Amino acid sequence: MSNAAKGQALTEESGSVADSAGGDSEALAIAAADGGAASDEAAGGGIAADALTGGEAYNQKIIYSASLTMQVDDVGAASSALRQAIGLSGAYIMQFQDTRHDGEIGASYTVKVPADGFMSFIDRIEQIEHRSFERNIGSKDVSEEYVDLESRLKARQLVEERLLSMMEKAAKADDLLKFSQQLGDVQEEIERIKGRIRYLDNNVAFSTVELRLYQTDQAIKQAGDGEPNLGTRLAEALAGSTKAVWEGLKFLLVAIAGAIPVIVVLAVVAVPAVWVSRRLRRPAKAVQVSPDEEREPSDPDH
Repeated sequence: MSNAAKGQALTEESGSVADSAGGDSEALAIAAADGGAASDEAAGGGIAADALTGGEAYNQKIIYSASLTMQVDDVGAASSALRQAIGLSGAYIMQFQDTRHDGEIGASYTVKVPADGFMSFIDRIEQIEHRSFERNIGSKDVSEEYVDLESRLKARQLVEERLLSMMEKAAKADDLLKFSQQLGDVQEEIERIKGRIRYLDNNVAFSTVELRLYQTDQAIKQAGDGEPNLGTRLAEALAGSTKAVWEGLKFLLVAIAGAIPVIVVLAVVAVPAVWVSRRLRRPAKAVQVSPDEEREPSDPDH
């Protein structure tokens, strides 16, 4: 955005603030325009003037970073050498992680290094005894964003000053409330801009180095395969018993599920057969005759 455009935008913003509050809008717009021109000269116009007149060179804002991977024979010795290099470079460890896998032991570091000693720190790391070394170095130029943030900060600070001045002169409670709300929004944006500037300053001043050291040795795996302690043996025994019971239960459930069709067929055939067999074995009922009927002689006439 050009200096004229920035001044116009600031003028419109300040004018809108004053219009919404009521009164002194023209004075505030003129003051904001003057302040916007001054801030543009300090942040943007001054750089162009220096460049044209051969003045002081522009101070670039560059963030450097590196990703390093190193295979070593002894992670412990390499870590000691790394800590020594960190102390000599004025750096500090931001994050550390220790890792162990089958046949491999490693350590990961996130190190913050002063930007002026960034490459010398990389050279010190490379001097650590190693088998292989991989590095990936990158940079990011944030100069344009930095200049824009500074220009925005100065513009918002000017609006803040004008709002404070108008609050002192406000005679109505409604005007004072409107000025207070607008001042809160401006101050919140000022804090956001300052936070971003601090973040950029910290990353420009201290570069970030991601380093991974690892050692591959079968002796590590063999050492870890020694005789386990009592707790480990009990846990393994409990896990083995639980697994055996579960496998037996699963086998039983599968067997029952497979036998259900056979049981149904046998039931369909066996139930009628049993019923018929019982009916055939049942004895016939004997005809009972009373004693009087046995003694009474038969009458030939009848």
